[in-house]
Amino acid sequence: CVTLFLFSDSKSVAVKEQITRVLLERLILHRPHPWGLLITFIELIKNQRYNFWSHPFTRCATEIEKVFESVARSCMTPGSQRASLAIVGE
Repeated sequence: CVTLFLFSDSKSVAVKEQITRVLLERLILHRPHPWGLLITFIELIKNQRYNFWSHPFTRCATEIEKVFESVARSCMTPGSQRASLAIVGE
């Protein structure tokens, strides 16, 4: 996916934050979500290659962190939630 490539290849935190913001805005809207949007967001938060949870914009405010956790829970299956939420808690 081009979006994931841009996220991983970019040296700018601002670009990564913008990509995340666009994905998150689409996911906050009412369902059904496009399949590609779900797959992209889940891959971004689960795959260690992207180090998603280590970026400062994921923890800039408690409210933002809770939104990320909530969206992550709603997008993923119960078995994969435990693994990803363990990463969130690190």
